[in-house]
Amino acid sequence: MDDRAGMIFPWQTAQWQQFSHAKQTRRLAHAYLLTGIYGLGKLKFAIEAAHLLLCPNEGCQDALCHTRRFITANKTHSNLCWIEPEEAGHAIKVDQIRALNEFVQQTSLQGEYRLVVIQSANQMNINAANALLKTLEEPAPGAILILVCDEVSHLPATILSRCQRITFSQPKREPALAWLKNQLKDQSIDANLLLNLAHGAPLAALEWQQTNRVLARQELFELLYALKQRLADPLTAAVKIQAMDSRQFLDDMLSWIIDLLHLQVGGKPESIINQNFLSQLRQVINEIPMMESIHLMSYLQQVRSQIMSGINLNKQLLIENILIRWSRAHVSR
Repeated sequence: MDDRAGMIFPWQTAQWQQFSHAKQTRRLAHAYLLTGIYGLGKLKFAIEAAHLLLCPNEGCQDALCHTRRFITANKTHSNLCWIEPEEAGHAIKVDQIRALNEFVQQTSLQGEYRLVVIQSANQMNINAANALLKTLEEPAPGAILILVCDEVSHLPATILSRCQRITFSQPKREPALAWLKNQLKDQSIDANLLLNLAHGAPLAALEWQQTNRVLARQELFELLYALKQRLADPLTAAVKIQAMDSRQFLDDMLSWIIDLLHLQVGGKPESIINQNFLSQLRQVINEIPMMESIHLMSYLQQVRSQIMSGINLNKQLLIENILIRWSRAHVSR
């Protein structure tokens, strides 16, 4: 059995055994779908899978291997086609998939496999997804596709049914915390809170700390609380958080509303995500009707889905509209 200790993350052992065993027994599927929430290391897994299939040295575990370094740094190899959105937050386009389709029909220059990795596969627009179906329905000999997907609900059922899934779940709490604490340079940082905010995904938790996203979230939540206390107005508040990425803003808003709903239905306070804002959440429970919370959550999810499908929305107007809706939602006295 191929042992990738140190090459893959400790919570990926079972998935790696599944994939490497299929390779050893020559039972590789023509298409794999790596699924699971953001921050579980699916991209790293895809890179290691590419190395396993493309490195000429059977069983190579050299961290400085030329093939691995090329794939990791440049995502290039003569037998590798790497597809990802041309710009962050944008859709994968049909022309990119057409180029992929041409690649898989070519003859391998060296080695046995031609490999395609589609990073952020859930960001394919509808035309791109339809174009990919042809390759999935008529796989070329020796061609293997690996789709990396954070949000499987955004992929058409026709694509899902033609891929073999390798599912990544959040690791158990204690091992995840131990791994995260080992990565944090400042041991005074609340690793528990980071892991909560990242929904149990260790890499996402580490990213929260490294990008100072916690501070952006704190500013947003303080503004949400101030709006409900009539201490701020939504347009001024929107200016203060214009630097936030649209998806980050929506994710943080959803986190706030979901915690609020959890408390409104009588859920246990210790179960909410944003423990360090429990006091503020408790104070606004009676300021907004539960149905308004539900409607706002539904609206946030709808807008987020539009952004994930590649629709470009005006960020300023988006933030202003949501903050206005939040400030105007109140219980009649």
